[in-house]
Formats: sequence, structure tokens, C-alpha cells
Amino acid sequence: MEDKKPDLVVFTKDLGYDAKLKSYPTSVGAPAFTVPDVSLFRTESSKKMISSFERERQEIVERIEKLQDEYTTSMMVWESKISFEPIVGKPYHLYNFGGENILSLIAPNEWSKGEFHIGTFLLNSDNKWIKN
Repeated sequence: MEDKKPDLVVFTKDLGYDAKLKSYPTSVGAPAFTVPDVSLFRTESSKKMISSFERERQEIVERIEKLQDEYTTSMMVWESKISFEPIVGKPYHLYNFGGENILSLIAPNEWSKGEFHIGTFLLNSDNKWIKN
């Protein structure tokens, strides 16, 4: 005949009555515990993750836009008429005369053709033209 165990008491054959070893309440008189609100944690964590990805996505979009602008600027200057070999780091001036872009050493304030001035550009060491 098997021993009758009292109700609401934790018993195992290996440890016997082990209610005090449990990390959770095992009787009606034990202190109450609450289950953590996992859905709230999940929602907040998800919002943080989405925000992080959105920040990274925005940084990538801004970088792509900057690259596109650098490319467009460089191509505009390189496709213009150039009658000299440009030197890295020296400012040059781009003008538009009759629909043709011309790169010049002459600044717009040095002659009377300033109204045709598109912009001043510097050639960097990567052979990219940067608007000055």
C-alpha cells in the first residue's frame, strides 16, 4: 500500500517533500506571484528594433543621395569642355555659354562673364569634383 501524500505539497521520490526548494509557490498560503507581461516587453522591444532599422535605413538613403549628388556633380564637370589639366585641390569655375559647359581658371569676379557662372569646383585626390 502506497503512502498517502497530503494535498498541495510537492513531493518527489528523489527529494521527498521539496516545496521549499522550488522557485514558485506550491501551496495556497504561499506568496502570490505574477506572470510578467511578455506581450508588453515584446511590443516595446519590437518598437526599439524597428526604430533602429529605420535609423539605419535613413542613414543609407542619405549616403546614397550624397553619392548620387557627388556622381552627378563630377560627371557634369568631367563632361564639360576642359582645355587644361586640372590640379588636385585648386578651385576651377564652371560656366555655361550657349548650352555648353566650360571649365575655366578665371573666377566670375575677374571678368564680365560672371552671369554664366554655374559654380566653383575643386578636384579631390579621388578625381571627384566637389562643389566649393
